[in-house]
Amino acid sequence: MNENSEWVTVHDAACTNTDSDSCVDVVINTTPICPNMSNRQFTEAVVRARDAAISLIKDRIVAFSRWDIGEQTRAKIYFGRADQEIRGILAGGLPRLLAAVQELVPEKIVRWDSGLNRNLTCAVVPDNGSNHAGVCKPDSANRVIAIYSKFCSDSLGELFHAAKVKVLIHECTHYTDTFNSEDIAYGDTEMGMRIFAMQNPDRAIRNADSLTGYIATFDRIVIQ
Repeated sequence: MNENSEWVTVHDAACTNTDSDSCVDVVINTTPICPNMSNRQFTEAVVRARDAAISLIKDRIVAFSRWDIGEQTRAKIYFGRADQEIRGILAGGLPRLLAAVQELVPEKIVRWDSGLNRNLTCAVVPDNGSNHAGVCKPDSANRVIAIYSKFCSDSLGELFHAAKVKVLIHECTHYTDTFNSEDIAYGDTEMGMRIFAMQNPDRAIRNADSLTGYIATFDRIVIQ
């Protein structure tokens, strides 16, 4: 991909008619990743969202290192408790999550389709119009995220509702070498996650949106 154009190199060799084996069949899917933007715009959006996610995780790591009253209160909001178990899980998971997000590259953010991308080795749920993205846990080391149509219309960094920044953080918490999180409960508001945490203090620390809320909060705009 040339950064100044939409041209993509699909093969670096010419085809001649003197060698019967010299031709290479190349199948090109020209459908944009998102219908509301060019692939170049998509790449730029993903990079900006990833970089904002990295900043949020770094901020959280700094704040967590203090583990003061404010940080413990924040943990209680999203996990229902701030005991040593919670502290230990966050201490190990946050640096691993940072490394995983730093490894994200645009070409690993792929469009889900009914044939399932060859990048994935397991089935992820189909696009139902309301889900944003999915990952295949056995492929955790490959850092591939399959996006759905909803992701394309998500805001870039408006954290008080659906945002690409939050989606990337959410999906990366699923990786087995970060938090190995699950989708136990979804929520785009602090109040929703607070209620879930109060009612499920033993499960919230394993919930992807609870971890996302703890890292990103739901109350500001980080990028537009």
